[in-house]
Amino acid sequence: MRRNTKRADDFDADNSHRHSEVREVIKTIIDAGTDTSRLLELYYWTREPGIIELIRAYLDLPERTQRTLSTYLLNGRPKATVATFDPQGRLVLARSSAPDMSRPSTKPATAAASVAGYGGSTRRA
Repeated sequence: MRRNTKRADDFDADNSHRHSEVREVIKTIIDAGTDTSRLLELYYWTREPGIIELIRAYLDLPERTQRTLSTYLLNGRPKATVATFDPQGRLVLARSSAPDMSRPSTKPATAAASVAGYGGSTRRA
């Protein structure tokens, strides 16, 4: 087994340097007039389990797919969205027409439902 050859002093110096960089970034953001409440909100969002991975996955999508997904989610009621996979493994998003939106539906989307902005098509963006 390899021993870590880095001395404790080196770890402290690296850690101190990172803290200094973080402080400088935060100071720059605040000095630029950024609403500090939004900064705090972003921090709290980063504490949600899996959110960083979700954001990275979204950012890895092609730009057109990002725009399509964003438009679909922002122009509707997210709680009324039903997600299923079709037999080919494609994700199908649809608006639920059920009056009770309080519990998630596990029923597959209907063919007439709007799918990811393509008016019923299950094509990929």
